[in-house]
This record gives sequence, structure tokens and C-alpha cells, in this order.
Amino acid sequence: MFDGGGRPALLRRINESTVLARLREAGPLRLADLSDRTELSRQTVAQVVASLVDDGLVEYVEAGRAGPRPPGRPARLVRLRPDAAHVVGIDIGPHRTLVVVADLTGRIVAEDRGDSSRIRTRDGMLAHVRDHVRDALAAGGVRPETVRAVGAGTPGIVEAEHGVVVEAATMPDWRSIDLADRLRAAFGCPVFVENDVNLAVLAERWHGPGRDAGILVAVQWGGRVGAGILVGDRLLRGAHGAAGEVGFLPADPSACEPGPTGRTTLGPFERRVGTAAIAELTGEHSVDDPAGATLSAARDGDPAALTVVDTIAERFVRGLAPLIIILDPDLVVIGGGVTRAGPPLLEAVERHLRGRTLVRPTLALSALGDRAVALGAARLALDDVERRLFTVR
Repeated sequence: MFDGGGRPALLRRINESTVLARLREAGPLRLADLSDRTELSRQTVAQVVASLVDDGLVEYVEAGRAGPRPPGRPARLVRLRPDAAHVVGIDIGPHRTLVVVADLTGRIVAEDRGDSSRIRTRDGMLAHVRDHVRDALAAGGVRPETVRAVGAGTPGIVEAEHGVVVEAATMPDWRSIDLADRLRAAFGCPVFVENDVNLAVLAERWHGPGRDAGILVAVQWGGRVGAGILVGDRLLRGAHGAAGEVGFLPADPSACEPGPTGRTTLGPFERRVGTAAIAELTGEHSVDDPAGATLSAARDGDPAALTVVDTIAERFVRGLAPLIIILDPDLVVIGGGVTRAGPPLLEAVERHLRGRTLVRPTLALSALGDRAVALGAARLALDDVERRLFTVR
């Protein structure tokens, strides 16, 4: 480890990143412990910590207590300040938006929800998003200047490298939009834009059962169907950002072409297995929640509802099985609105999957509900902040 000599500014930055990284891994720590873990001299560590305290990134605390204490007393420990930096995760959807705010440790400190179902223009949607981010920050008592990065999830095909939404069939006036640039102007920090289902799989890795899965697939199954794929810690986006669009798999001869359903254009597969298909089987006509009553009844063991869920599950595995055969994942997490049917849905999927694949991955229902995309967006933003603060370059 560098401990003197060379270019002072560069070495100082390297030492700061090293100290911050060790505090994230093992803090709070005494100065002597930091010296041992960083292989920096005690004097250098003291100088680095003093600089980081001035910058507001770390603080001294008393051993056994969480509150801050002034430097210079015995038994001083140094820890990261959780509120030194924040990130924002945004789920932008055709029916609702969800904003979450996380601190430097990843703890969610605020959330805010909004109804976007009546918004028809991109400018209206952007104004709506800005308003709800402002409300979330205010609810959490978070100063906007501490926000170091923003992640945003959106339906459709996203060119993630530049943050451009190429196409989003479910949202009017939401195509060929440089979303990262528009949000960056509003928030004044790095902004990352990603397909919503890709963010859901990041959330399952972070807050779900996918922490140890080498290949993780998260399927969002509601009105539409899509899959996010993680190979190691890398998102599999595809050459055009369209990997995992399983809703457009062929279904049967009567549904071989996409067709309109209200404001959306559904693929053949999702037309056969989504909430609209469940409503067709049951005769439900609720506009806002076409399959809700059936799914809740299935969870409660209603025989007629269980029959519908079994039919939908059998259709669903026709698309899931090829995905499993191609990817051979460790774990498949199923999320989205259809999972309100609970364990009976998972049991039906597992039963119909038998004999359709060479090997069987572990299957699980997501416990994140409708927070998955926003949580994944916060994780994406937090990854950037951690790279900038904790990585020695």
C-alpha cells in the first residue's frame, strides 16, 4: 500500500478509498485496527480520517454506543456516516411510480408512491417523477445535496449504456427518450436507467433469496411477463437490450402475433398467461385489478380459483422450461401480481415443470412485492457510489 512519496493528491485519494473500504467491511474500528487492516502507518491513518471527518464521510463514535462523539477521547472508534450520502431508486410505470431513498449503508430511509395512470406525455411523467422524488426526500429528512446517484427503472427496451429508452409499448410518448439526461438535469448527479425487470433481479440478489445464486433468473409475471437474468454479478441484457422478453415467445396458433389490449401491446405468451388471460378464464371485469379476486381466492384454497391457477401455471411453464434449458439457472424467483396466489401457484408451476427440463433449479416466490424494481434501482445507484468511494483505482 502507498504510504508516502509520489503524487500527494493521488496517494491521498488512494488512502482515503482504502480506509473507507475497510470501514465498510468491518467498521466501526479503532485507528490502530485501521492501520493494521490498511497497512498504512498510524500517522497516515489519523491524517486520512481527519480529512474524511472534515468531508462528512466518517465520524467518531464511542465504543458500544451508536451516537457521535467528539474526537480526542479514549476508546474512539471510526465509522462511516450512513447519512453522508444517499441514493434514489425510482420505478416509473404506466400505472404507478415508486421512489425509495437509501443511505450509504443501503438502509431504506424513505419511500413515496404516486399514481401515474392518467399521465399521457413524457413531460408530464418527468414532472410527476421529480415531484415524488422531492416528496420522498422530504419525508426522510434527506438533504438533496447528499444524493450522490439516482437509478430509474422503466418498462421496455433500454439502451442502458446511455440511459435511453428505445421503446416502451405500455407507456404513451415514452420512446426514443434520453431519460438519464433528462433526470440528470433535475437531480445534478449521475443517473442510471435500466429495464424494470433487470432491476427486479438486482433486488432479488440484494434483498431476496438470490444472494448466493451463480445464475439467477427473476420473472415478473403480471399483466406482462419478462425475465431479468444475472450471470454472476453481470446483467444479461442482450445485444439490443431485449434479453428476457419472454412475453413475446410463441404461445399457440391463435395467439401467434402480438395484439392490442387496452393501452398496451402484449406478446403472444403474456396474452396466454398474464392477468388478462386469468380474467378471461374467470369472467372478472375489474379494470384496475382484473385477476385480483381469483388470485386471492386461490391463496385461500378456493377450488374453482385453484383450477384457474393450475391452468395458467401449465401454460406458464411452456415458456419457463425453454428459459431453464438454455440458462440452467441455480434459482428462479417469480414475482409480479400473479404471485398473490401464493404457495398454490408455486406448487402448480413446480408440478407442471416436471419432465420438461433436464435439471430443475430451485423455484421461489418473491417476497419483495411491488418494491422490487425501485429497490433494484437503488442498488444500481448504490453500486456506483460504492465504486467511486470505496474502490482503489
